[in-house]
Amino acid sequence: MSVNMHIRDLDEPTHEELVRRAEAAGMSLRAYVIDVLRRHASLPPLDTWLDEVRLRPPLSADGPDSVTLVAQGRRDSDLG
Repeated sequence: MSVNMHIRDLDEPTHEELVRRAEAAGMSLRAYVIDVLRRHASLPPLDTWLDEVRLRPPLSADGPDSVTLVAQGRRDSDLG
Protein backbone atom coordinates (compact mmCIF):
# COMPACT_ATOMS: atom_id res chain seq x y z
CA MET A 1 0.00 0.00 0.00
CA SER A 2 1.37 3.40 -0.89
CA VAL A 3 0.68 6.69 0.84
CA ASN A 4 0.70 10.14 -0.71
CA MET A 5 2.83 12.76 1.00
CA HIS A 6 2.93 16.49 0.35
CA ILE A 7 5.83 18.64 1.51
CA ARG A 8 5.03 22.25 2.28
CA ASP A 9 7.32 25.19 2.95
CA LEU A 10 10.43 23.59 1.44
CA ASP A 11 12.94 26.35 0.81
CA GLU A 12 14.00 26.97 -2.77
CA PRO A 13 17.73 26.13 -2.33
CA THR A 14 16.85 22.70 -0.90
CA HIS A 15 14.40 22.04 -3.73
CA GLU A 16 16.99 23.08 -6.33
CA GLU A 17 19.62 20.81 -4.77
CA LEU A 18 17.23 17.86 -4.76
CA VAL A 19 16.42 18.52 -8.43
CA ARG A 20 20.18 18.65 -9.26
CA ARG A 21 20.84 15.40 -7.43
CA ALA A 22 17.87 13.68 -9.06
CA GLU A 23 19.06 14.76 -12.50
CA ALA A 24 22.61 13.59 -11.74
CA ALA A 25 21.21 10.20 -10.72
CA GLY A 26 19.09 10.04 -13.88
CA MET A 27 15.89 9.98 -11.84
CA SER A 28 12.76 12.05 -11.55
CA LEU A 29 12.52 14.23 -8.46
CA ARG A 30 9.69 12.03 -7.18
CA ALA A 31 11.70 8.81 -7.59
CA TYR A 32 14.80 10.39 -6.08
CA VAL A 33 12.99 11.65 -2.98
CA ILE A 34 11.30 8.27 -2.50
CA ASP A 35 14.72 6.58 -2.74
CA VAL A 36 16.26 9.00 -0.21
CA LEU A 37 13.39 8.48 2.23
CA ARG A 38 13.51 4.68 1.88
CA ARG A 39 17.27 4.59 2.47
CA HIS A 40 16.93 6.90 5.47
CA ALA A 41 14.08 4.86 6.96
CA SER A 42 16.11 1.64 6.59
CA LEU A 43 18.82 2.96 8.92
CA PRO A 44 18.56 2.65 12.70
CA PRO A 45 17.93 5.87 14.62
CA LEU A 46 21.15 7.60 15.64
CA ASP A 47 20.65 6.88 19.35
CA THR A 48 20.19 3.16 18.66
CA TRP A 49 23.28 3.05 16.46
CA LEU A 50 25.36 4.90 19.06
CA ASP A 51 24.20 2.48 21.78
CA GLU A 52 25.32 -0.44 19.59
CA VAL A 53 28.71 1.17 18.94
CA ARG A 54 29.24 1.82 22.64
CA LEU A 55 28.68 -1.88 23.39
CA ARG A 56 31.53 -2.92 21.11
CA PRO A 57 34.99 -3.38 22.58
CA PRO A 58 37.46 -0.59 21.81
CA LEU A 59 39.71 -1.08 18.82
CA SER A 60 43.38 -1.73 19.34
CA ALA A 61 45.82 0.99 18.33
CA ASP A 62 48.67 -1.51 17.93
CA GLY A 63 48.48 -1.72 14.12
CA PRO A 64 50.33 0.39 11.57
CA ASP A 65 49.55 4.12 11.33
CA SER A 66 47.60 5.63 8.44
CA VAL A 67 50.72 6.93 6.65
CA THR A 68 52.15 3.41 6.56
CA LEU A 69 48.85 1.93 5.35
CA VAL A 70 48.53 4.49 2.55
CA ALA A 71 52.11 3.91 1.43
CA GLN A 72 51.54 0.15 1.47
CA GLY A 73 48.32 0.52 -0.50
CA ARG A 74 50.09 2.62 -3.11
CA ARG A 75 52.90 0.08 -3.43
CA ASP A 76 50.37 -2.76 -3.76
CA SER A 77 48.40 -0.93 -6.47
CA ASP A 78 51.62 -0.31 -8.43
CA LEU A 79 52.35 -4.04 -8.38
CA GLY A 80 48.90 -4.97 -9.74
